[in-house]
Amino acid sequence: MEQKNDKIKIIESQPALPETPDPVQTTEAHGIPETLEKPAPEPKDIQPEIPGKIEPSPMKKFFRKALIWLIVIIIAFVGGFLLDHFLRYKPLSDDLQQAQSDLEDVKQDISDLQGQITQLQPKIEAANAKIATLEDDLEIANARLQFYQVLVDVNNARIALFLENIEEAQTALVNTTEHLEELKPVIEEDNPELAMSLPRRLELIIDGLERDPETASIDLELFTKDLLLLEPLLSED
Repeated sequence: MEQKNDKIKIIESQPALPETPDPVQTTEAHGIPETLEKPAPEPKDIQPEIPGKIEPSPMKKFFRKALIWLIVIIIAFVGGFLLDHFLRYKPLSDDLQQAQSDLEDVKQDISDLQGQITQLQPKIEAANAKIATLEDDLEIANARLQFYQVLVDVNNARIALFLENIEEAQTALVNTTEHLEELKPVIEEDNPELAMSLPRRLELIIDGLERDPETASIDLELFTKDLLLLEPLLSED
């Protein structure tokens, strides 16, 4: 009981709170309508429902992995092709271009040389003609030399026979046959028969020096006359 009395005392001792005026009554005192429209509640954000993830089928997984691997293989193939191109074919292509450039230079050099040869061709022909003429002149000069050498040998043999020196006459005619053989091609051009008979006659004269010096002397005189018939031929320009 005492406790209840104490609680009552405490409650009585607390000051009374002033009454809060009714909002509706207060508004009536200011002339505001009794009923006020309450603001419409703001719409809340409506979140769409997220459907749960659908697990792909094994076939789709397989094709997805195959597509990835196919892309990787294509990239590797293209990369290998480009690498091979730059490491092997590119140097070969550069070498080929350099070889083609060198070939063009060589062709240009050949063309230049052909042009020079064309320009020099008349000079070359003239030089060849001059060489041919000089060769003919040299052949005539050599034939003339051999001709006079045969005449000298025959005259020396005739003088030795006139002096009755058989041995000296034989010595004079030792090389005459050789000189006559070198002269033979020139004689054949004008008188082939004489070219064939002169060596035989000289051989008979040499063989008859010891046996019949007088006949050999006469034969040498006739031999000299036949030789002199060739002098105009060897003197032609």
